[in-house]
Amino acid sequence: MSAMTGAVAHKSLFRRTFGAFAAVALLSWCGLMVREFHEVSVVHSRNGQAANRLWAEQARMQAQQWAGQAERLDAALAELEHLREQEWQDIGYEPPIIAQQVWQGERLLHRMGTPEMGDRLTPDEQKHASDSHWLYIEVRAPEQNLIVRRWQEVPGDWHFSADGLSYYARPLFYSLPLMLLIAWFLLRAGFAPLRRIGAQIAQRSATELNALPPSPFEELAPVVTAVNQLMARLQQRLEREREFLLDAAHELKTPLAVIQLNAETLQSQPSPQRREESLQRLGDGVQRANHTVQQLLALARSGADTESAELRRHDLVSLTRDRIVLASELALARGIELELLAPEHCELPMHRESLGALIDNLVDNAVKYSPPGSLVQVSISEAGDKVTLSVRDQGPGIAADMHAKVFERFFRLPGLNQPGSGLGLAIVERAAARHQATVSLAAAQADPAAPGLCVTVILPRR
Repeated sequence: MSAMTGAVAHKSLFRRTFGAFAAVALLSWCGLMVREFHEVSVVHSRNGQAANRLWAEQARMQAQQWAGQAERLDAALAELEHLREQEWQDIGYEPPIIAQQVWQGERLLHRMGTPEMGDRLTPDEQKHASDSHWLYIEVRAPEQNLIVRRWQEVPGDWHFSADGLSYYARPLFYSLPLMLLIAWFLLRAGFAPLRRIGAQIAQRSATELNALPPSPFEELAPVVTAVNQLMARLQQRLEREREFLLDAAHELKTPLAVIQLNAETLQSQPSPQRREESLQRLGDGVQRANHTVQQLLALARSGADTESAELRRHDLVSLTRDRIVLASELALARGIELELLAPEHCELPMHRESLGALIDNLVDNAVKYSPPGSLVQVSISEAGDKVTLSVRDQGPGIAADMHAKVFERFFRLPGLNQPGSGLGLAIVERAAARHQATVSLAAAQADPAAPGLCVTVILPRR
């Protein structure tokens, strides 16, 4: 457990967000670089070829005019080259290097370029085509048998060099530390309310379960709401457990007192008849205490949080049949007939233990309060996405104004001489709530003298 806690402690939401911010900044820069390199490799090449054609046409016109005068042709083409270089310098760029040839038939009239290139790559003047470093164009003047061949360095090739990459990387390395520092301060300020909520929770004692103050921040409001809901559920759970302990102590006090009194009587009473009576009362007290303990345990299980209930598909008919078999011994002893009306199968999601406790208490109550020789009918029916479980008896029934009261813990109808703990219908109600089911009570028949009771539980199929 400690190893797991240590591993979790090394994770930081702040570092995760900060790292994500840095990664986004770096990826954005990389995206801009990819776009820039695309511009250099595609757009600049296209524009460079257009400029290369334009200057080649200019050279062709000069060659047409001065083809017979070599010196004038060289001067005119040199002037054109000067204008080209001046244009690039005026817009703030280094002019790309060119190589140029003017031919008239098989005679070379003019050649420019190679000696001035220094250690830079030079075009293969025997290759009359563009490649990755050079753009090639040729224009003709057929009437004078003139051909102008022109090679121009691909514009922007410098971008791919070490100097070019350094040029692009410098702004990132200059600005990234500043951006990260600003992001660090902003994230620290942004996460401060979350740290304050953590501090408020950490300062509380185990019994301090009152709600946290609402957060003004939209992102933190669901966290505060969830924590407050959890605290409310814990508070209810603690109160339920406290009530359970008090109720258990209260209900066990009477049978335990009977057991103690009769045990003392057995020890001090010499009369066999009185000892037999005390022994009988002692057995009744033990039986009552055992029944109360069983009902208290069933009540605790049936009252488990509905959120944590694991509902799995089971056959309700099979479960009901099994529980009726368990109650058949008491029914036979009282001369009561048990009848089950149900389809062959009826599967639905359920918590088998708590739903079994629900059926047990409904059937046991029906058998206990029905007159000898009567009928207790258990029926299961299906209608759409609902399943109805009902238990009918022919007993005295329950007055309509007492229907809500009988679901309270330890409440027993006045005038009844049957032993019990008063927990049966409380267990039924809690088990039904665990299955999101509804419970209703009604008279089973129209006879006012013996209206009987019909308890109906409607369970959802999903």
